[in-house]
Amino acid sequence: MSGAADRYLYAVQILKERYLCVRSVDLAHYLGITKASVSAFLRQMRDQGLIVAETDGNLLLTDAGRQRARLLGERIEFFRQLLTDAGVQPDLALRDAISFSWKMSDASFEAFRALKTE
Repeated sequence: MSGAADRYLYAVQILKERYLCVRSVDLAHYLGITKASVSAFLRQMRDQGLIVAETDGNLLLTDAGRQRARLLGERIEFFRQLLTDAGVQPDLALRDAISFSWKMSDASFEAFRALKTE
């Protein structure tokens, strides 16, 4: 997974759950970055087949984008629960879980998951 792409996909997914319509300006505000930065990255994501924009600017995840966002959500929940079980405060556990999930390789995540199931 690419950390930057995953960050955008996850943000679109979260915003879609909160609101029916998500535009690039909403994404920029949520991520705390400029609209120009979002627009440039969204072009790349469209080229990769992860996202589409409707004529009114509403952003939609493609099947591939939804799948990737779902996998990231699973990672975040895994680490959030692990950290909370270890005694980390829930808000900090979520923030750290998001950070881990964006930066960790698939191989490392699978190794962590294997340890948890043993």
